[in-house]
Amino acid sequence: MLMITQDIKGKRYETLMDVLFKHCTHFAFVEDRRRMEIEEERLAYMDVLTEEVRWDLIERTIVSEWETTRLSGDTAYLYSFHMNYRTAQFLKEHGGSLFSWIHPELPEDLMFYAGDRCVLAVCSHEAFFVVDEALWGCLERVND
Repeated sequence: MLMITQDIKGKRYETLMDVLFKHCTHFAFVEDRRRMEIEEERLAYMDVLTEEVRWDLIERTIVSEWETTRLSGDTAYLYSFHMNYRTAQFLKEHGGSLFSWIHPELPEDLMFYAGDRCVLAVCSHEAFFVVDEALWGCLERVND
């Protein structure tokens, strides 16, 4: 995996979502419970935000670690969705860049999977992401 600290924005972000749509089975993002003032209200906000892709939700679980973060004693909600045309459009419409997925407007830390293998994981608030070298090479060829 390559670690990259430059944000992917605009047209390049949309192209990345198209590449991920073709290569990934599902994606996930995180809602950190430490950042929730009133948990029930934030979860209701998340329900409204994800209304258009609610049928694509695989599960919402409580976790203490994910691809880019390990919490000590705290937990977060991990939302997992099927990757398909509808969810790819959702990702394009709601985020203008990888690092724009950040609290409070959006959930954080997008992760994309090809089966059980993570091919891209973002740590929005730390402004970095890790990406599979082959997938990154595919994106680079598209942008040439």
